[in-house]
Amino acid sequence: MHNRLAADAFIPAGGRPGTIDITNYKKYLQEDGSPSSPLIVEGANLFITGDARKALYDEGGVVIVKDSSANKCGVITSSYEICAAMLLSEEDFYDNKEQIVEEVIDKLRELAKMEAELLFKEFAHQKGSLPDVSQKISNSINSATDALISALVDLPQNKREELLPLFQEHLPKTLSEMAFDKVIDKVPDQYIINAIACRLASKMVYKEGCDFIDSLPREEMLDISMRYVMKEKEIAVLKMTLSESNMSEEDKQTLIHLLDEGGVRASLTI
Repeated sequence: MHNRLAADAFIPAGGRPGTIDITNYKKYLQEDGSPSSPLIVEGANLFITGDARKALYDEGGVVIVKDSSANKCGVITSSYEICAAMLLSEEDFYDNKEQIVEEVIDKLRELAKMEAELLFKEFAHQKGSLPDVSQKISNSINSATDALISALVDLPQNKREELLPLFQEHLPKTLSEMAFDKVIDKVPDQYIINAIACRLASKMVYKEGCDFIDSLPREEMLDISMRYVMKEKEIAVLKMTLSESNMSEEDKQTLIHLLDEGGVRASLTI
């Protein structure tokens, strides 16, 4: 049906891996060479093979949001399910399920927005297709996460516990309020380390872009990440001070915008 039905967008949310491949991708193109849908958002993992994605882009100009970007929230949701299972009793979960689900959805919307904004921003400033950029974002986050995990594993336990607020930020509000004090006892160290590392890596990639994170020395990643978090807090205080100042509203908003765009990065003096 996706080959025959013309639409503004095609969103495969299920199906077998490789449903569209290099042997059949031309069926997606109409007689005049235009695609049946100019936009594909791969909600299903691996629905289109890599060579078929490239051919659809090269020959039909199809904009494809790759599965690693389009379906990222599915992976994140699974992590919240695991957290809830480790931290809450079945009764506590069901008593608070509606609120927790609402908070998870809010977090997913925020994360999806950050992914989309970075995806199209990076796409606008470099050569290659959208799937290439999606893969670059994933590679940047994964590479930084791996470097941070290696550093965190070697960190003394008391120092790692100082980073627990980053794990708390990861949790939905109700889950955090109900069970954050149980994290040390109920959540494996490696899970906490992985969550903190991913949180730090994602924070910097989404805010500063792939080239910034890729340029950082892997052996200094943890130190730079912690300085980044500290500078982020300092910038937040500075923005609050500006918002309460007697400066003209136009000048105030200009300075706040500048701080938002590059204040943390500039203050690192790397």
